[in-house]
Amino acid sequence: MATPSAAFEALMNGVTSWDVPEDAVPCELLLIGEASFPVMVNDMGQVLIAASSYGRGRLVVVSHEDYLVEAQLTPFLLNAVGWLCSSPGAPIGVHPSLAPLAKILEGSGVDAKVEPEVKDSLGVYCIDAYNETMTKKLVKFMKCGGGLLIGGQAWDWANQGEDERDREELLHGISELDISNSDCFPSQLLVHGALAFPLGLDSYHGCVIAAARYGRGRVVVTGHKVLFTVGKLGPFLLNAVRWLDGGRRGKIVVQTELRTLSGLLAVGGIDTSIEPNLTSDASVYCFEPVSEVGVKELQEFVAEGGGLFVGAQAWWWAFKNPGVSPLARFPGNLLLNPFGISITSQSLNPGPFRTPKAGIRTYHFRSTLAEFQVIMGRKRGNVEKGWLAKLGPDGAAFLQIPAEEIPAYMSVHRLLRKLLSRYRLPVATRENPVINDCCRGAMLSLATGLAHSGSDLSLLVPEIEDMYSSPYLRPSESPITVEVNCTNPGTRYCWMSTGSLTA
Repeated sequence: MATPSAAFEALMNGVTSWDVPEDAVPCELLLIGEASFPVMVNDMGQVLIAASSYGRGRLVVVSHEDYLVEAQLTPFLLNAVGWLCSSPGAPIGVHPSLAPLAKILEGSGVDAKVEPEVKDSLGVYCIDAYNETMTKKLVKFMKCGGGLLIGGQAWDWANQGEDERDREELLHGISELDISNSDCFPSQLLVHGALAFPLGLDSYHGCVIAAARYGRGRVVVTGHKVLFTVGKLGPFLLNAVRWLDGGRRGKIVVQTELRTLSGLLAVGGIDTSIEPNLTSDASVYCFEPVSEVGVKELQEFVAEGGGLFVGAQAWWWAFKNPGVSPLARFPGNLLLNPFGISITSQSLNPGPFRTPKAGIRTYHFRSTLAEFQVIMGRKRGNVEKGWLAKLGPDGAAFLQIPAEEIPAYMSVHRLLRKLLSRYRLPVATRENPVINDCCRGAMLSLATGLAHSGSDLSLLVPEIEDMYSSPYLRPSESPITVEVNCTNPGTRYCWMSTGSLTA
């Protein structure tokens, strides 16, 4: 499969400007997953044309169907069908709703014809985004190597349809998530996807349970498989499985090792099937990811409408694999990263976790980073208390996810490099210390994370050198003076010296 940069060049070959129809009001495209990338972006940074791959096939999406029938966009349309077609010479099928497109393509020597249904003999199929009856056929067509050119806008549909209330459905009747008697230390989750959201948070905004939409499917993740056995979480577990099922009343498959979950679900009237692996007729699959095997199959299961209920912690894996980032190599994250939820090696204390309240904003890494960018540009404003303290370590964790040729991740690297090159990094001194819950502290944490990520910092070398000029922030090969406050104000946890300190 061609890299996104090579694909972009092919799609934009000879296209020097965008002459789009002014009367066609587009919607903004939301890019999710690791294969999607923007092709056309307006002055406000909104994506209006994007491309991706799925299975053995390819996909180009435009944000209004009228873009596909405009003669002035012919150079791009020819590039699009050429890039989408993996079988040279195969005919291009055009749905009747886009009949003028067939004439545009034929006028340029392309073998195109109006076809009411997608066929295996076609190299590319062009259709608007409003036909729900062909969804499964189109997905199968792409998985087998076909190309799909699709256009539509969702603002009119959104005005008519009901707003999504995923969080309310998942947390219906639940005021807190209490795991205080579970004797487990769950991993903290990093919620970074545009369609991912936290469901359980500690007082420092550490997330223990999160959910996301991906393609036509849904995902719920808990920071430890033991949470599947906690009786106090019974109402939430029932809500989660029902939400994941999406009203289909389909088959709920529970991994053999998690059979205790079946008993908790049975109390609420949900029948399950205990199986060692995902079955072809499953609607929801509840499991712990312990291997890289089957990752692609599970991702496609969700993209095509299935529900995944995942429970796993990464701190033990990190302990057994020193020097290896769990964000990059932990089997659970190889599956979950594209969904916008990652499992970190940081553990959370067991206890009641608060649930987000309706109408109250909740910390989210990507949205907080966007707010941070605005604040740095305006030199004024602030975010919610504690969010900047969370942004720094979350940014450092996010930057451990392999980003090469993945636009969704590379864009964050570019944003951070832009921020760090534009604004001088603060230098910490005894007289002018840097606290973590402020813009200066967030800048230092993000700069350190960017440096450790392997991102190109050639333009930032002077800034990094200045940052390390402080006696409180010297490189590890230089002596460091550390002042430790070892008082123990609490009774449950205490600080205890190991007897030695190395830098």
